[in-house]
This record gives sequence, C-alpha cells and structure tokens, in this order.
Amino acid sequence: MRWVTYATGTGDRVGVLGEDLIHPVAPGVRLLDLLGGGAEALRATGEQALASSAETVPLAQARLRAPVPRPPSIRDCLCFLDHMRNCRQAAGQPRTLPDAWYQVPAFYFACPSTVVGPYDDVTISPGSAWFDFELEIAAVIGPGGRDLTPEEAEEHIIGYTVYNDWSARDLQLRESPLAIGQAKGKDGATTRSPAGWGTATSSS
Repeated sequence: MRWVTYATGTGDRVGVLGEDLIHPVAPGVRLLDLLGGGAEALRATGEQALASSAETVPLAQARLRAPVPRPPSIRDCLCFLDHMRNCRQAAGQPRTLPDAWYQVPAFYFACPSTVVGPYDDVTISPGSAWFDFELEIAAVIGPGGRDLTPEEAEEHIIGYTVYNDWSARDLQLRESPLAIGQAKGKDGATTRSPAGWGTATSSS
C-alpha cells in the first residue's frame, strides 16, 4: 500500500493510493497515529479505505504534503560502508575505515520542523551559495522501542520511502572544524516523497 497526506479546504487528510485515485480514511486521522499501531493495523485501515464508498480524490488534482508532515524524529545515517570507502578512496585516503565505524551506528539528528512536501519550494539556507541535495532511502519506524537488537529493530520497520536531504555545503564546511556534528549546514529542508510506503508485510 502507498499512503499519502494531502491538503483539503479543512486541513490535511490521509489516504491510500489505488491506481490514480486517493481513497481517504476518516477525517482527523493522522498517518503518524496509524504508524504507531503497527503494520497489521495500518494494513487493516488501508483495506477499509480502499473498500469504502467515500468519495475518492484524483491524484493529479491533489496537493500532496509530506506523508508525515511533522515526524517526531529524523535520524540520518551518514553512509553505508562501501560508500564511505569509495569517498575515502576518491579523496586519496585508504579505503580502510576506523574501528569506530563498525562499533557505533553513525547518524545525526535532522530537523523535523523543516520537512516539506514533494512539490513545495525549498528555501536556500541564508548565506549559502552552494546548496545541494542527496537522494536518501528512509526506513519508517512504526511502534516505538529502545535498546533493540538488530533483529528486533528490523521488526519495528513498517515500510520504506525516499526523500531528499538538502545541504548547505559551504556552511557545512565551515562547521566541520568545530567537531560538534551537523548543524546549520543541514538545517534547511528535508523533502519527503509524494507517496508513503508499502507496509513491510504488504504484497502491494
């Protein structure tokens, strides 16, 4: 199933895509709340929406928002290991990574308040002349958890989506010597994909 959040005259509405039509769920329901119920509950809600007689919305006429406009947390994992090895090689460094890369999952906290929709304009960060984007793959977490094993963590992934991570590269380079992590260089925007994801247990 592919989930969307779209704008209406009375506020955002959540729906499921069926070909080129959006099948809405009940008004007032947020996709964030549905995610917290887990994959099976999410699937059941989607199937009810697809079978409902509620008026559908043509996808081409909808103004899509980010599927989850204000997620509680965004953690951007820096790179997968082969990419880091290739980056080091391109910079003339050995491909061997420090031991810490295998001991600690590397990520930074992105800013949930700067999430924008798939077709929204993105404002260039003030003072930046080198504004860049990267295509990312996002694992969407459903029910919460902490101190999980890798196997347990995988069970909490409810689906996947894509987004663009916007970066003010010139500001990022100025921040790097401070050695306190990502800050204003990564605080401009995060663009979410137009449609959400297939649930991890879905055959759709």
